[in-house]
Amino acid sequence: MIFTAKKFSVFTNWSIETLLFAKELQSKFNLWKLGLIIKPRTERIKPADIPTNRNIVSKIRFSDGKLFYKDRLIRNDMYKAYKGDLLVSNINFEKGASSINELEEIYSSTDYTPYIINKTKIIPDYLVKVLRCPNFMEYVASVKPKGMKTRARYDFIQNFEIPVPPLSKQKELLDAYAATLAEADKNIAAGDSFSEGLLLDIQSEVSELKPLKQAVCNSSSILQFTPFATLDRWEVGSILKSGRMDSVYNSFKYKDYCISELQEDSLFGLSVKASPTQKDGMIPILRMSNVVNGEINCSELKYLPHKCAVTDKEPNKWLLREGDFLVTRTNGSKDLVGKAAVFHSDEIYTYASYLIRYRFKDIVLPEYVNILFMTPLVREQVAVMRRQGGGQYNLNSDEIGAIRVPVPPLSKQSAIVKKYYSVKDGAKAYYEKAQSLREKAVVDFEAAIFA
Repeated sequence: MIFTAKKFSVFTNWSIETLLFAKELQSKFNLWKLGLIIKPRTERIKPADIPTNRNIVSKIRFSDGKLFYKDRLIRNDMYKAYKGDLLVSNINFEKGASSINELEEIYSSTDYTPYIINKTKIIPDYLVKVLRCPNFMEYVASVKPKGMKTRARYDFIQNFEIPVPPLSKQKELLDAYAATLAEADKNIAAGDSFSEGLLLDIQSEVSELKPLKQAVCNSSSILQFTPFATLDRWEVGSILKSGRMDSVYNSFKYKDYCISELQEDSLFGLSVKASPTQKDGMIPILRMSNVVNGEINCSELKYLPHKCAVTDKEPNKWLLREGDFLVTRTNGSKDLVGKAAVFHSDEIYTYASYLIRYRFKDIVLPEYVNILFMTPLVREQVAVMRRQGGGQYNLNSDEIGAIRVPVPPLSKQSAIVKKYYSVKDGAKAYYEKAQSLREKAVVDFEAAIFA
């Protein structure tokens, strides 16, 4: 039997309840209203009752539903969600802002709603994957009232219907999804291995750095680490003078410079709310998610008014130009903080506050520095400096400025850049295959539940 939603032609009125079925959805499985599967938690916590050791939701990423946390001053009541709860953004439900909480407890503003899932009827991971299906999100977007104050609260979403096969079938679909993602991960690992070999080969041209034995514990790190407990001061200068990085600095084959000595100037990006759609007078803004594998990826751009990126005295202040070097100063992943890329475009772009823009003196090529930022030579310096706070890993401008790199003649730098780009496509093929498999996992899952 095919279950289908109603068409416009059958409507006798235009209330929200009827509009929910404006787009036809079909499935070979029973369609259940969300109200039969989830129920909102009503536990509102007063600011004074929220513990000091807490995880406060800052956002749910649209692309994959990942939860991000940021501690802040609490002035209003908050919701509390428990492990296994569904958390939904009331503002961006139709954009995929739904996630399963995997921590014991988290707190969120009332712009998010936590839901108890009826796990006798539906597997949480299956539920959130359905809610994030492009077909379903398009369905919701087509009926959600437009406007800044629009909220997709329970009284709105409870009437939406989703396919709910038996639990055994749900598990089968999830297993197939996971198998495709596992194949994607294998390709990522193969690409990383290819890149690592290339980068280590390039590193050997400017450094004699060799793997060292660990004094504290068995580790694959190439450095000898000193426990933090042995440090009596924590600022950058003190850490660097402690001898922890001597094995790196003593390995350089050419005169070395710190980034602050190489730069002509640097500037933090803009902290301005961006729009997912471009309107007249708006320009694209690069964010930390646009820095991928040492390159700028423009597949998911946001936009802001051009006037935000300029001032009367400096009409090009936050506008990027060819050869600008961008470094990620904050990221939820310790392996991504400090990742960098060089901007190559004649078009008008600006950049967000989680990035720092550098312009170098003519003794160094930005592409050469970018390649070194992918090698253990620099990644280990980043590992020493990065700090964690509020669920994020951070580097400040002083710490990035203290990173040291060997600087050979420009002819040698140019040869290294040419070598890197002539070989790196081998890794790129693996990454492209991984991306294709990730997209296939979503398409196959959606095709299996929607006719």
